[in-house]
Amino acid sequence: MDFNKLPNFLIIGAAKSGTTSLFNIVAQHPNVFSSQIKETRFFSDDQRFLRGVGWYQETHFKNIRNQAVRMEGTPAYLTWSEKVAPRIKELYGDHPVKFAVIFRDPVKRAYSHYWHRVRMGDEDPTKISFTDAIHSEDQRMRENWQRLEAEGNGLYGYYRAGCYASRLNPFLDLFPREKFYFMLQEDLSIENSVIMAGLFRFLGIDDEYPVKYLVSNESSVPRDERIYSIYHRLKKTGLNRIVKAFTPKKFRRWLREDALVKPIRYPPMDEDIKKELYSRYSYENQQLEKIIGRDLSKWNFLEKR
Repeated sequence: MDFNKLPNFLIIGAAKSGTTSLFNIVAQHPNVFSSQIKETRFFSDDQRFLRGVGWYQETHFKNIRNQAVRMEGTPAYLTWSEKVAPRIKELYGDHPVKFAVIFRDPVKRAYSHYWHRVRMGDEDPTKISFTDAIHSEDQRMRENWQRLEAEGNGLYGYYRAGCYASRLNPFLDLFPREKFYFMLQEDLSIENSVIMAGLFRFLGIDDEYPVKYLVSNESSVPRDERIYSIYHRLKKTGLNRIVKAFTPKKFRRWLREDALVKPIRYPPMDEDIKKELYSRYSYENQQLEKIIGRDLSKWNFLEKR
């Protein structure tokens, strides 16, 4: 197997925590090859995984030249770590591979995740509120587990995806701690550029290369539900690869982030569910502090008052 045609750096999550911004920042570096599609979902989607590593290489990494770092970024890898981590380990064995994980206040992450699903048309806030979605999460996931697990789909798992320590453990059980670089969402700014320089050193590339700090996937809703639905159906057919080959990157970004959607401000989160979630996440946050060695006391309800 030609490991030079496989990624050696995976951004594995967490979902709705800045993975797209991180991917786009790192992709600017000349010693980095980034997959044509950020979220290949190869290790998380059973149908894609069954196509085999040859399909994975040919579809996403065939144009690799001599870049030191070969990158992809799929947040579902952390969400579905129980099956993803063993798949990556089986493929790579002791061959070197590194991971980046970026975290966000889990309560804010869960709320953003819910509204993302509203934007995608998977949830209707007039039929199920965020509070109800949290309280019915276990039931909805049980009822849909077979499909969600097979697809590596994060739908309904708003609370689950923010249990960062639990989601990390399957990876840490199989890969050395030094193969992971941990970040917080707020590190994605010029003010915290030392963190990004640290990531570049972790990857073994020039840590002084100037990059633009980008904010991607800001909160938005479709301008027209029907057109947006058609757009996403076409993406699932693979047409996006053809579009990418014949249209400038700036045009594609304008289409994706401006023409098809408009900015939105979420309504304030209900205070009762906010307090409930901060309490429920307390143990997970404490465990994560031990893993990543950073103070997460700001992820505390009392700090928000």
